[in-house]
Amino acid sequence: MQKNQFKNIYVHTEGDNRFFCYRTGLTVYEEAFSNHRYTAAGWNISGFPLNILDDFPSHLDWNAFTEPQAFDLEADGVSLSWEWDYAGFEAADETLENGTAVTHGTVTLKSPIKPLTVKVHTILDGTAVFTRYLEVINEGDAPINLNLVNPMCGGVEIISDWPGYMMGAPQPEKIYSLGYMDHAQWGHEGYFKWHDLPNATYSIASRYQGSNRYRHPMFMLRNNLLGQMMICQLGWAGGYRFDFTLNTDVFSQAALSYRIVMDSQKPIARLEPEESFETPHVHMGMLQGDLDDAVNAMHDHLRKSVFTLPDARGVKGWIEGGMGPERLMSVDYTKHFADTMAEVGAETMIIDAGWYCPPGKASHEWHPRAGDWYPDPDLYPNGIEEIRDYIHEKGLLFGLWLDLERIGKDSNIAKEHPEWISQCYVNGHENSQLNMAIPEAVAWAESELTRVIRDYKIDLFRLDYNLGDNVLLNNRINRGSGPENAFVRYYQNTNAMYNRLRKKFPNVVFENCAGGGGRTDVGFVSNFTHTWVSDWNRAPRSFAVLNGMTMALPPEMVDRLVSGMFCHTRASLDFQVRVAILGRPSTNDYHTIDSVKNPEQFAIVKHAIDLYKQYIRPHIEGSKIFHHTPDVVSGQDGATSVVEHPQGYGILERASGDQKHSVMGIFNLADSGSDTVYTLYPKGISASLSYRVMLDNSGAAFSMTGAALLNEGLKVRLPGPLTSELVILEAEG
Repeated sequence: MQKNQFKNIYVHTEGDNRFFCYRTGLTVYEEAFSNHRYTAAGWNISGFPLNILDDFPSHLDWNAFTEPQAFDLEADGVSLSWEWDYAGFEAADETLENGTAVTHGTVTLKSPIKPLTVKVHTILDGTAVFTRYLEVINEGDAPINLNLVNPMCGGVEIISDWPGYMMGAPQPEKIYSLGYMDHAQWGHEGYFKWHDLPNATYSIASRYQGSNRYRHPMFMLRNNLLGQMMICQLGWAGGYRFDFTLNTDVFSQAALSYRIVMDSQKPIARLEPEESFETPHVHMGMLQGDLDDAVNAMHDHLRKSVFTLPDARGVKGWIEGGMGPERLMSVDYTKHFADTMAEVGAETMIIDAGWYCPPGKASHEWHPRAGDWYPDPDLYPNGIEEIRDYIHEKGLLFGLWLDLERIGKDSNIAKEHPEWISQCYVNGHENSQLNMAIPEAVAWAESELTRVIRDYKIDLFRLDYNLGDNVLLNNRINRGSGPENAFVRYYQNTNAMYNRLRKKFPNVVFENCAGGGGRTDVGFVSNFTHTWVSDWNRAPRSFAVLNGMTMALPPEMVDRLVSGMFCHTRASLDFQVRVAILGRPSTNDYHTIDSVKNPEQFAIVKHAIDLYKQYIRPHIEGSKIFHHTPDVVSGQDGATSVVEHPQGYGILERASGDQKHSVMGIFNLADSGSDTVYTLYPKGISASLSYRVMLDNSGAAFSMTGAALLNEGLKVRLPGPLTSELVILEAEG
């Protein structure tokens, strides 16, 4: 069935009230301007405007919510959300740089309390997910502090007589389930888990208020009684908080509201006269369906409307190889790595942290020397050109790593420009962050990366961002007549710089990393071809990272590694490399330079990479992903124990959009038992087709109808913990 591409903004009045009906696909979201307030007015997931019954519209009763406003601002300590003047609406059809046709609507409001104008922007692309952001403009002649900025909030729905929909005794906490990444700590990225939503206010936070930076900013909200699924991602690399308030205190009525909050020290932004501020973009949708329906709708939206820059050299999903400071970085060792990369089927070779350090110093000096981006002449006596040319001779793209937004304490640039180092709220903290809120620092960073790309003729740029929480949470800047938290300016400048550089060098692969998965939000990643989602690659946690992060991002953007970073210490090689190819595979070394290679080991890796090239990468465009075991960190019985490593088993499936190709990986995790038998029910195939089924462990191949696979399933036996199987389905005829 052809995808619905319908998009329309329908504006109408009902008495003194003006309604804005945003329709994209079959998703309908409405907002209202009434009595000088701009409020959330409700959802429909079947395509109906909420006034379809003219005399009985189904808009939310905003009196059921303490704060029904569709966004929230506080300026100079005063809430603005109770009083706005309507100043107009306009809509236009636009075309994004990748050719996506969108409808862009803008509601303009003016505050009678402060000289501020707010433009409420909504972009529809025909998917079940739309984009929302605010543009805030200081129209006055004095600075204004924005202390609270919630780009989207308000009521979600009211369920009248909710106990009548629930089997057994009424339990308010069972009405909704809230899904999000359960950990904000390094190495636990992608730990997705469902939680009961209590009759209270429930908050999820990261990057501020004592929370680390490794929780991806997204949530899914499931109505367990009626089946609606809301999905949201916030394109913001600074502090954030998601608040949900469920109120069942009014008898037989459940009222749910939410808030998306920019979270930091105050002011969040200080607007000088005539200055404007654009909030992070919110990507929000609702549909009737399950987790995978919501995930694939979000991925469809991201591919169409967010990740709009072209793929480098026309290839999506380059297979990377690289070496870092944990290995000897001599010329001979680098050539050994390149030989290995080429033999197993990699397509790029990256020299990671340490290429600017003297021989033998990379492992402990790569951090303090960051900022002086020149190859060390003792490490490369014939220049970096010798390495680059050798890598090219092997048929590989040549890449370099830079921690571009950091200048280490031992670097020359830190000594020359100490004023460019970020200033903390708490004095005395050692800091190496290049403050990208300072225009001169941005200009230097942009010129340095331009020089590195041109002078060293690199084909791939890997960005890193290795900073502690005390720096990330304490960055401030003085602007004009007062201080502000620096991250609004920081990311305005930084995102714009990477966007310019990506367009300036369209053939260069741009990879994002941040000490692992510290900056995976869709706003930041939109300027890169892909992103490193975690530095944790050891089984079984490696599967949990892949499982969760492919809910947040399309799998072709989710880097996973086989070999290196201690990936090699647990599980069979088959297990390790299959996890990698179900994301975006990266590879490393498999034997030391003074040892003999193991042909069997190389054959296993090359075989898996060949499978990726043959059965996964050709079908990326419009592909779908299915998470058969979404919350593996809770255990298969749904227990809520807090565990560090996933237990039981996990199943992940990547399928083509036309349902003709599917690759399923099944992985025994920790404590899975021995001689376990599973019945796999593919989700990405058609009942009307027949398929050639290939089992990678045995090499067996046979035919089955799609109907039999969907209804009867396919039995797979695994011998014990940390074992796996790969099942490939290809339509016949």
